[in-house]
Amino acid sequence: MINSERDMSKEGAVSAGTIQTDQRLRERRMLVGSLSYLVTLSLVLAFWYLGDYSFDVVRNYIAAVLSLVAFFFVMFRTNQNLRFVDPSMTLAQVSLSILPAYYVMFHSQQSRPVFLILCISAAMYGLFQFRMRDFLTLSSVVIGGYALMIVLICLYRPAEINLKLEILQWFSLTATFLQFSGLGGFIANLRKKVKDNYKELATRNGELETALQRIEDLAMRDELTGVFNRRFLMETIRNEKLRCDRTGSMFTLCILDVDHFKQVNDQHGHIAGDQVLQQIAKTASEALRQTDYFGRYGGEEFAMVLTGTMSEGAIITAERVRRHIEQIDLSSISPGFHVTVSIGIADARRGEDPAATFKRADEALYLAKEGGRNRCIVAELAGTAAEPANPMIVNALQDT
Repeated sequence: MINSERDMSKEGAVSAGTIQTDQRLRERRMLVGSLSYLVTLSLVLAFWYLGDYSFDVVRNYIAAVLSLVAFFFVMFRTNQNLRFVDPSMTLAQVSLSILPAYYVMFHSQQSRPVFLILCISAAMYGLFQFRMRDFLTLSSVVIGGYALMIVLICLYRPAEINLKLEILQWFSLTATFLQFSGLGGFIANLRKKVKDNYKELATRNGELETALQRIEDLAMRDELTGVFNRRFLMETIRNEKLRCDRTGSMFTLCILDVDHFKQVNDQHGHIAGDQVLQQIAKTASEALRQTDYFGRYGGEEFAMVLTGTMSEGAIITAERVRRHIEQIDLSSISPGFHVTVSIGIADARRGEDPAATFKRADEALYLAKEGGRNRCIVAELAGTAAEPANPMIVNALQDT
């Protein structure tokens, strides 16, 4: 319960940190975008310098712009923008930025065509972000705002308007923004398709990675028990031998065989035999270090590769594995049923062929079987008189 609460707390902290990072990024984008007001301000000052209107218009324009920048900065800083579908509030920023321009156009007949072009350029900010609905909303603001400005000029400044020209400009502006909306909708559809394709590609990549992992597991894992298979074990023994010859380190090979396994199949069936092998593989794997290797190389025979270990330490590990296997509860197969294993142990000698190491471990296993089973035997340094190693295993080691 405590760990769960800690995990939730960590997740909350990460989420809060991500939100703050996104907010800082939105603030910077808004402030950088506000620099575009400097272009408009230079034009406002230029028309004022030419005597197109009084300085009061310039002052009011600057006040309006500063108010808009402050408004959006406060929205981002207080996280109020997170309540909207678009936390960047791009549509609101573009739409409201046009209003100060209309104020200047209302007071200057000469500047109207210039500021109309700037209105179009403002719409460019949403070209690669707006949906079709957003473009139609922006178009309504621009077209409706210009129409309202014409009406106000006719009412309050009739001497400063060429109505036919203004209506013609209004139609041109309407046509332009309708085309803009169509283009924006087309680009929005393209963005959606790219996003959907990206998601599909990510899904397929995930499936491919899963399939590749499955193939890799099949190449190195035994299908029945899930431990390493014979091919991987032989390659591991060869690689460990090369490493030991190069660095002078040691490893020990242990061969494990299930005692009287044929009787298990004969008396309880092959399904029970499979269950026994699965339980042995699970128990032995859990008893080893992460740096050790355990696998099945055929039938009821398994192998352990104990890295960085000589026979003195290997016998301790082997005994632990043997005892754990002896204690496996197999009452689901038959009441009181247990199995035991015999283990042969051999150090890997420097300069010795891996097949020879395997032969000595196999001979030690034979001695364990002859000595009564359910025991671990370490191969003598001078060899033994036991039967020869399995030729199939020796050939496999030589092939790798």
